[in-house]
Amino acid sequence: MRKEVVIRIVTWILRILCGGLFIFSGFVKAIDPWGTIFKVEEYLGAFGIPMIFPLLRLGVFALCAVEFIVGCFLLLGCFRKSCPIFAALIMVFMLPLTLWIAMENPVSDCGCFGDAVVLSNWATFWKNVILSAGILWLIRYNLKGICLISPDFQWLAVVASGIFIVIIELIGYYYQPLIDFRDYKEGSKLFATSEADDYHGIETFDVETGDDTNEEAENPDGKELVVMIPKISMVSPATTWKLNSLYEWSQENDVKMIGIVSGSTEEIEEWEDLSMASYPIYLADDSAIKEVVRGNPGVVYLDNGKIVWKSTLNAIDVDDFLGPEVSGDASTFARDNARFLRNCIFIYLIVMAFLVLISFTPRLAKSIIVGRLANRRGVRHH
Repeated sequence: MRKEVVIRIVTWILRILCGGLFIFSGFVKAIDPWGTIFKVEEYLGAFGIPMIFPLLRLGVFALCAVEFIVGCFLLLGCFRKSCPIFAALIMVFMLPLTLWIAMENPVSDCGCFGDAVVLSNWATFWKNVILSAGILWLIRYNLKGICLISPDFQWLAVVASGIFIVIIELIGYYYQPLIDFRDYKEGSKLFATSEADDYHGIETFDVETGDDTNEEAENPDGKELVVMIPKISMVSPATTWKLNSLYEWSQENDVKMIGIVSGSTEEIEEWEDLSMASYPIYLADDSAIKEVVRGNPGVVYLDNGKIVWKSTLNAIDVDDFLGPEVSGDASTFARDNARFLRNCIFIYLIVMAFLVLISFTPRLAKSIIVGRLANRRGVRHH
């Protein structure tokens, strides 16, 4: 096999591997932007860097989008010279960072693949070493492989990829992750009722006494709404009105409702006075709440102790739960995240396939014309 052919084969293999890693890393973090925000907060805390939340949120959205788009272009061979260089610049930052994390262990895991795949810190570092080596090869030889999307249409690929990944991020931020990589998936039990449970569940404590109240908080034989607030000081007065409306709806429709919150005693007492909440409130660790549901507040609907759906409160498309048009069945408040994600992926793949097709059409037409001319010349020669 000639050297040129070997180089092209290796180049395509590394495009697939390096591009696939960037795509996967950006996608799984974009699916759950809140989880990525929490992980970046850990990093900033380890470095002692003060956090400005709007900038942090913007940075997380940009990070996920850039990783995904770079991965797509490595895979498709777009921007054959500049894309591997840009990927190398990312690794210039990530490689020493993950080495420091592996040596100092300031966080339990790097979060490079979100909650989808958890790697040890040393495994993450060596993964980045191998990835960097592949990117260096592409810097040298990426021009040996063709680009699947013509340079004339690559800007459309940028727009399509950007729109797709930002939509995924916005849904994950304002509603819930379209794929749940955590333990508390739909169909699982929220509270631990025995040592035989698959995992321990969330521990709740009575706000006033501090006693363990799992048995009181759970409702294994009925329907229950669990409102979870990881940062009670950040809840607005308008939100408390919607919560009270939801509680009155639950009373009218034979659904138990409780609140599980995190905050200091003073913050909780102030919030109780402000909200005039009539439903029971329990205390839990904020990290446990974040593990169950995204949002502040988040809402979990249980049927016979099992999770049916999860949502942020604001994502439930009801302004006043006591309105005459509001359903009495809480299951109707759920969103079909799986179907929405399938539709988004399908539309995105169709757009990218169309760009590949129109990119190859002129090349295919040219090769056909050249082939016919060669045949005619051969006939005349004979």
